[in-house]
Amino acid sequence: MVLFTKITGLILILLGGLGYYLYETFTVLIPIILGSLIFTLGLVADNVNRKRMAIHIAVMLTVVGLVVCWGGIKELPLLLSCSEILTCEGVNRPVAVLFRSMMFIVLFPYFIASIRFFIKARMSK
Repeated sequence: MVLFTKITGLILILLGGLGYYLYETFTVLIPIILGSLIFTLGLVADNVNRKRMAIHIAVMLTVVGLVVCWGGIKELPLLLSCSEILTCEGVNRPVAVLFRSMMFIVLFPYFIASIRFFIKARMSK
């Protein structure tokens, strides 16, 4: 779970960096902030004494991220129906919708894996 936490954080950091490189807007830097926090918690989780706390905090941040990104994932089908993402008139702030959707797609598997991890840890006790 610690490795998956680090990988999820790194993917979010790369997503934000790519978004800033392509679109040069500051709102796509939000994945970098969340990814940095999750990655740092993955590094903290390398310490056996702090593993449980760090993973729990990372999952809480993931839940917050999923809730915030839910609006983007709902508008994704409308965005994908446009021929050009940047000029899509049916969606307000199409780049933000695109990157919120991508954040959701990155965070959701981590959330599912963490639930499975917590259930497995509880069953082993």
